[in-house]
Amino acid sequence: MMSGENREQLRVLELYSGIGGMHWALKESGVSYEVVMAIDINTTANRIYQYNFPEANLNSFGIEKLTLKKLRSLQPNAILMSPPCQPFSRVGKKGDCDDVRTKSFLHVLQLLQQFDEKPYYILVENVKGFEVSRTRQLLVDTLQACCYGHQEYLLNPLQFGIPNSRLRYYLIAKLKSLPHPLVESNEIFYSLHESTTNLSQSHQNLHSASSTSHLSHQTSEHMWNNQTFSNTKHTSLAVEQDLCKTESENFSLGKMKFENDSASIRNGSTTFEGHDTNNKMNTGCEDNTLAVNSSEETKTKMSDLIDAGRNMRFCEESDAFVDENSRPLSDYMEDRKDEKYYEHLMVSDKDLRQFVVMDVVLPQLKKSTCFTKRYGHYVEGAGSLVQMSTSVQDTRAASCFKSKAVELKNKHDWGEEELSILKRLKLRYFSPTEVANLLCFPSEFEFPQGVSDIQKYRCLGNSLNVHVVARLIRILTSDDSR
Repeated sequence: MMSGENREQLRVLELYSGIGGMHWALKESGVSYEVVMAIDINTTANRIYQYNFPEANLNSFGIEKLTLKKLRSLQPNAILMSPPCQPFSRVGKKGDCDDVRTKSFLHVLQLLQQFDEKPYYILVENVKGFEVSRTRQLLVDTLQACCYGHQEYLLNPLQFGIPNSRLRYYLIAKLKSLPHPLVESNEIFYSLHESTTNLSQSHQNLHSASSTSHLSHQTSEHMWNNQTFSNTKHTSLAVEQDLCKTESENFSLGKMKFENDSASIRNGSTTFEGHDTNNKMNTGCEDNTLAVNSSEETKTKMSDLIDAGRNMRFCEESDAFVDENSRPLSDYMEDRKDEKYYEHLMVSDKDLRQFVVMDVVLPQLKKSTCFTKRYGHYVEGAGSLVQMSTSVQDTRAASCFKSKAVELKNKHDWGEEELSILKRLKLRYFSPTEVANLLCFPSEFEFPQGVSDIQKYRCLGNSLNVHVVARLIRILTSDDSR
């Protein structure tokens, strides 16, 4: 049991291991652990996992082939798993229990009932929609029959200051025979404050992603404890609004607020249309009046830029989780000075014709939409795109163009003149590195040579948010869990 100074090491069975999101979450959580086995059938994901954890006992076979005998030999005291989400996704056929992809998960539930030495802890991650499925009911029934207490959540990384909307279902379960059992509830929690208190604080510093590595997300103190978001439960409607929106919703207008503090500009220094945004009052600049005027001018220009493109994105102010403590996208983005580096990420003319359904964001903003496995080769509902241009005039022109295009529904009639308006925005895809950063994979995470960008996007789209899972692992194994 994980109590006191002599905590028993977690012996973790990692099912549907993908690119190792659960493994990285274990590392971030700070618990003592050993992954006794990881299993996934996706060969590309396994290649990435093995590259990052070369000593791992990684197996490539269908989980339905896992036997009770093998389970007993492993003696896991924790099972972490992220079963296939397609049977429960709102854009899928919702085959639920009848979907062939659910078969392996039902097999795991059968093994759990037959296993004499029950694992202490279980964690399950899936998409929103799983919470109303028959499969979820089978999971809960199995846990109750096996004497587990459990709690369920719908959580969004935006709640933790991370500028990416990725609403997901989570379940944590703990044997009732252990000290400090989970307090069960028939309701789903929409924040960690509703179910836990007295979490240990993390004092590790937050730092930005470098040009070649992923962001380390051993996050700032407010993200481990004392969250500034409301403790009250958000309604199902409010949570639903955090999902990737439909095409018609993409046309709605909203007023975008802008808050420009020192954290809003990457590393405190960015040039904007020729203006240096360093706060020179803090660097010994002799002409403080000039520095103040320059700062105010930069704020005004940036505010104008953000306001000019407000109908091209899902506005921050419509999201209750985005506040002054939320971090800007720039903290998660690569800082390349040479624009040629981004050429392979630029949106093609063909994809520009999907402009009216794009979510176009700026690095200074604090929200992006959910990245799916279709990102990089599909536009609608697959994830946000980055606007590299800082021209207010070009942004206004594109905004007006979108309004007209939505009304006329004439994208098939667009010629070079129309496309030139959109090309001036310099739209690009987030790089795989940046997507991994937003999913909170740490700086050590790397892709092996020979994996294409499309393969990277597919694997990332199927992955989870490392930081959110780390928080749940911490709660699950804490003596203060309740």
